[in-house]
Amino acid sequence: MDRRELDPNSLARDEDWEGNNAAFTCPKCGKVFLVSAQLHKGGRECPGCRGSRGYVVGGKQKGGKAYVEWS
Repeated sequence: MDRRELDPNSLARDEDWEGNNAAFTCPKCGKVFLVSAQLHKGGRECPGCRGSRGYVVGGKQKGGKAYVEWS
């Protein structure tokens, strides 16, 4: 499984992370989708193709992690 972690200090143009919410661009289909640590405890599948899953654990300012996985 491939994985891309968001770097809170160096976000790409197609990424965003605020508090416990992050925006990912699906590496399979290019759709932008939001993931919330509070709402999506087990991660959230890309709503466009279901080919990736984004995760947010904790908050950006509190040492959390945000990442997307795909195969």
